[in-house]
Amino acid sequence: MLSRTALRPIIRSHASIASRRTFSASSKRFAETVTAAPPTSSVVVKKSGGGFRGGIIGFLLGSSLAFATSFTYLRNEWKIRDDILMEDFASLRTTCQRVEARFRILEDQLAKAQKK
Repeated sequence: MLSRTALRPIIRSHASIASRRTFSASSKRFAETVTAAPPTSSVVVKKSGGGFRGGIIGFLLGSSLAFATSFTYLRNEWKIRDDILMEDFASLRTTCQRVEARFRILEDQLAKAQKK
């Protein structure tokens, strides 16, 4: 590490350079800036205030569209599954009726056999 005594001459030289610099402008440069005409057409800066509202509206619209699409899809899937289940119940009912009819026939045959 350098000691402070070794850095003192460097610090003094930088300090003297900084103190010698002053702000000055030449008269030629100053005259150019003064005589320059201001722009005749002013540029209108458009504020982007609708970006936040557009973001919220876009988010709500997208969320609503996604919800409606998924709801429709799930409702159609539920209807298909419900129809399949109802068909299974109908086939189960007819099967139970056939089994019941077969038992009646067997009971009648058994009753006739016991009477003889």
